[in-house]
Amino acid sequence: MLKDLAHHSAFRAGALLFSVSVVGVLLGMAWEDVTYRDKADSELERVEDQAEMMEAKQEEGVQRSKRDEAILARSLTYFPPYPNAGRPEALAADYLGPDVPIAVAFFTTKDSSDEVLLHYRKVILDQGLPVIGTRFSENSGYVGYWEPDTEEIRLVSTLHQGGETMAFVSSGQVGNMLHRRAAEVPDWVPVPPNLRQVSTLTLNMEGLQNTMVTGRVAARSVEEAEQDYRSSLRLQGWAAEAGSSPGFQQREFVVNNTGMRGQVILKQATGSDEVEFHLSLMQRPEALP
Repeated sequence: MLKDLAHHSAFRAGALLFSVSVVGVLLGMAWEDVTYRDKADSELERVEDQAEMMEAKQEEGVQRSKRDEAILARSLTYFPPYPNAGRPEALAADYLGPDVPIAVAFFTTKDSSDEVLLHYRKVILDQGLPVIGTRFSENSGYVGYWEPDTEEIRLVSTLHQGGETMAFVSSGQVGNMLHRRAAEVPDWVPVPPNLRQVSTLTLNMEGLQNTMVTGRVAARSVEEAEQDYRSSLRLQGWAAEAGSSPGFQQREFVVNNTGMRGQVILKQATGSDEVEFHLSLMQRPEALP
């Protein structure tokens, strides 16, 4: 039953909106420093810098633009303000093209990721709405609901880091994007040769393009999958940095080539003979083949 639900359109659309509203935007901000300024800041440090800059503007009494007000209206309409949070701010809108309308706002709080998710889960249930959601880890996840008639997904997504939780409130009609994900991976994107169940997504940002690829590879262990992938990268002219293991049966590392830089995540469930592959690749337009 649960396995069937995981493949339901609502859950697939929810996971997609989480990716494009949180992961894509954060990686875009983070890799912009790496690509253009060659700074050593990590992704999370970059996100912290962005939040501090926005907070400083708020303290200076900077007025919101009409565009920001419109983004806030589109994204925040469906969720009441969080009781222990800073002022919400507009983040992005309609960056997937005219046929995929989306609006994203964010706020910060000292509460944990779970506290935020549980709060809004209760808000949704109290309205008599069916809840969709996923807890990726103790530091990230999403909760929300969808409108089947319009295929509109409304989510609160969280990412906790540095003693603070960033909550992204989004509303998007991502039905068209679900069909796009079946598109073939571009030849120049370095993926394992035996990757299957592949889905891909490309975000066009300011001065950057973010291509995300997910799939599965047959492997007895994460270590085996990593070794095979690193060998493949060398043959394709890519370099791979030393990795880390932030969780059980999980590996993360960075790959790079001229003008292109990506983060790879490999994860394996206990007892599985497959390893999940995730690549988020940032590149400057002039670096595209």
